[in-house]
Amino acid sequence: MEILKKRGLVMNKHIEKAKQLRNATPMVSNCSQTILRVYAEELGLDEKLAAGIAGNFGGGMKCGSTCGAITAGLMILGGIESPFVVNEFRKRIAEKHDGMTDCAELLRANAQKGGAKKPHCDNMIFEAIELIDELTKEAESFNQIK
Repeated sequence: MEILKKRGLVMNKHIEKAKQLRNATPMVSNCSQTILRVYAEELGLDEKLAAGIAGNFGGGMKCGSTCGAITAGLMILGGIESPFVVNEFRKRIAEKHDGMTDCAELLRANAQKGGAKKPHCDNMIFEAIELIDELTKEAESFNQIK
């Protein structure tokens, strides 16, 4: 909660669920799985299926490529069928991280600042969730959601 307050993120049901998943012992959900599990019910998915679908997207598709929180956000927003929303998500996430979207780059930059991996990944998850919710609301207000 302290991390979220520092980052100015508003608590919501999606972030609460993500916190529960990320703080579970043992932690079994990677970044992508966490986000897809958070939205599973709204997507009409079983949480176990959502975790299975997203399993290989954590850790930048297990090879340091695009951050799993970003790929999960793109999966969630894919249902909106609005190129603007998807492009805006990618743009805003990249802007928050000096243009970086690859897991390996993000983790390297975080480590160079003395940051630990789990808090960094948790913050990426929380940022993605906040942005998904914000963009979904914006799309709804402009009737861009079918």
